[in-house]
Parts: sequence; C-alpha cells; structure tokens
Amino acid sequence: MGDAKTVETMLVDLIDVLGMRILDKAHMYEVETEISKLGVEPFEDEGGVTGVCVLSTSHCSIHTWPLRPFFVMDVYSCRDFDGGAVEKLLAERLGAYDLQVTDVSAALEYRFAEKPARPETELVGQA
Repeated sequence: MGDAKTVETMLVDLIDVLGMRILDKAHMYEVETEISKLGVEPFEDEGGVTGVCVLSTSHCSIHTWPLRPFFVMDVYSCRDFDGGAVEKLLAERLGAYDLQVTDVSAALEYRFAEKPARPETELVGQA
C-alpha cells in the first residue's frame, strides 16, 4: 500500500471492473514516511499514497497509511455499481480483509421541499 504504482493499477482496474469511464489519467501522490516525525507534535504525515481518478459519473479516491496498515477509499458515482466487486478486488489486490463499507446512495435521493416554482424571468437581448 506504500507503492503509488500498485495503488494506481488497482484503482484503474477497479474502475474498469465497475464499467466506469475515467476522464483522464489517475493522479497519484506518494508521501515519504519520515520516521523522525512519527509521534511528534504537531502531527505531520506518516507517509502513504493518495490517488484520485475523476470519472464521467464522479470520482474514486484512496489514501493509504502503510505503517498502520490502513486505507480509506471512496467510490462515488451517480450510477449504480456492484459494491461486492469493489470488496473482491480490494481483497485480491491489497489483501484487504476487514472492510467497513458505508453505502451513501440514499444521499442521492434528495427530496425537494414543497416550494412554489421559481418565477419565470423574461430574457431581454439583441440578436
């Protein structure tokens, strides 16, 4: 989980498995572990990899902490996808075994308050 290329390959493959489309290359950032800064206040960084992929339907991102070993990943899309496929790929590629999955798809079902419609405005212009 401390190698940016490994994490990048996993992200791109996951996006492909889910049938999503990446809009550009994966953006990966590797932060070196600085042993001298561990446990020192103010908190610095323990190192790890942060990756972001912008999708046609939203984004996929990950941050790893190889010393823990721990990672947080966000697969966000306005399109339905198979969460089981995400878990399977994470187990295969990163050796993840104790996953805590949070499904926030209900957040996409915004209920509009009962408000009167916005008044129409007249557009004035010249052609």
